[in-house]
Amino acid sequence: MNGVIYARYSSHNQREESIEGQVRKCREFAESQNITIIGEYVDRALSGKTDKRDSFQRLIKDSNKGHFQCVIMYTLDRFARNRYDSAHYKSILKKNGVRLFYTEQSITDEPEGIILESVLEGMAEYYSENLARGIRRGMKENAYKCMINGGYMPLGYRKTPDKKYEIDPTTAPIVREIFDLYVNGKTQRQIVDILNEKGYRTVKGMPFRLGSISGILVNKKYTGLYSFGDIEIKDGIPSIIDEETFNKVQDMLKKNKRASGRMKAPMQYMLTGKLYCGICGSTMVGESGTSRTGTIYNYYKCSDRKKKGNCKKEAEKKDFIEQLIVDTTISEIMKPGVIKEIAYNVAELANREFNDKSRLISLQEQLKGVQTAIRNLLRLVEQGIDTDDVGDRLLDLNAQKTDLQKQIAKEENKKPLISKERIEFWLTDLLTNGSREDPDYQQRIIDTLVNKVYVFDTDGGGRKFVIIFNTSNNTRTEINLDKAKEIIGSNFKGSARPTKKSLLSFDKRDFFE
Repeated sequence: MNGVIYARYSSHNQREESIEGQVRKCREFAESQNITIIGEYVDRALSGKTDKRDSFQRLIKDSNKGHFQCVIMYTLDRFARNRYDSAHYKSILKKNGVRLFYTEQSITDEPEGIILESVLEGMAEYYSENLARGIRRGMKENAYKCMINGGYMPLGYRKTPDKKYEIDPTTAPIVREIFDLYVNGKTQRQIVDILNEKGYRTVKGMPFRLGSISGILVNKKYTGLYSFGDIEIKDGIPSIIDEETFNKVQDMLKKNKRASGRMKAPMQYMLTGKLYCGICGSTMVGESGTSRTGTIYNYYKCSDRKKKGNCKKEAEKKDFIEQLIVDTTISEIMKPGVIKEIAYNVAELANREFNDKSRLISLQEQLKGVQTAIRNLLRLVEQGIDTDDVGDRLLDLNAQKTDLQKQIAKEENKKPLISKERIEFWLTDLLTNGSREDPDYQQRIIDTLVNKVYVFDTDGGGRKFVIIFNTSNNTRTEINLDKAKEIIGSNFKGSARPTKKSLLSFDKRDFFE
């Protein structure tokens, strides 16, 4: 798994929480979790109370590129101190397939805070989906008329005044040439080189790359097929390539595609940062190994045993323990009165945050300081003192003043976060309307409701699992191996662990005890 580090500090008197200290802790955490650090994002002397941080915004933007799967920070407050901002940006990262880890916190905040942020994320997704549904209705009507519904225009076409597709006589020959070259045996790399040597450009005005060619070769629009969602209209747009040529190219693409060249999605170890060895207390990290037969096994291993060999804790099969934690969490939280208690405590936290005026007072104090600085500068000007940078400084201070006034107005007009009833409804919906086999749903359950999990080896090859939940009193439950198998309805092999032999050398039969 690839990851990046985000570090921030807002004053110059921090020691262990300085940038260097944060980065060091983050790198130590990454090493313990088998995470490869590919970059660092640093904001110096900038408050987490605002999202106007250059490196932070660049991090959010870069999360969409697929280069990293997680962000590591020292503590939660490095990310955001505003609950709305935190939920908003976490939701963006989640949609981009990026997880958050904190080196000094096995949980991201107090238990109610985690649940509150999950509720806010869920509400944001709900409102976003409602908005998107309305937009899709309008786009669907456009689709029945074969109209353009946004996005980049495919190479070879241009837009008419009534938003329909028509053939672009300048670029359509390039599309035909690409198909002809491929049919006649040229590789996609060779086609890229030929097009770039001729000075051709993509619709974005950039040189051609492999991705440009592969996208063109599979685009059914070139046969005249209009498609939008589940709507397909044959001859809905002018064709550039005949169907016979297009189908021949598809057959050739399938034949030339090699399994070794396919991108594999990174394995999702859902309990990362929450699963602990019951013997030594170290975190358990995700690992995979391959048997002689080529079968890949995924499991969690004690990080102390992995790095130093000091601990005797056996590995745990990934799918078994993740399913166990999800199923147990759902059954425990669904007990009578538990959801009501959680909802009450989360609503209390929301009300405390709503009634907390410390941020408003802080902003008002900052505004007073800026206004005083402006008055002092104007006094210097009135006294005839001429300095070159007074004008620039006044402009900067006035900009700060305007920004602070906007933030103060926002604080003064903010509304209560959410009601107890809404939280109770959301939790019930979360626990009853998801598929327990869906990895995204499993991850949501673990992130929201699980604090820590400890796994102990017991006599006779057994295990004991201790699950601590995100409740005010950190409710816990203990399960032995027999009970665990009963909960998830698995057979014996479903819970088996790797033997001490190397995964690269054992026979498939050795994997099971």
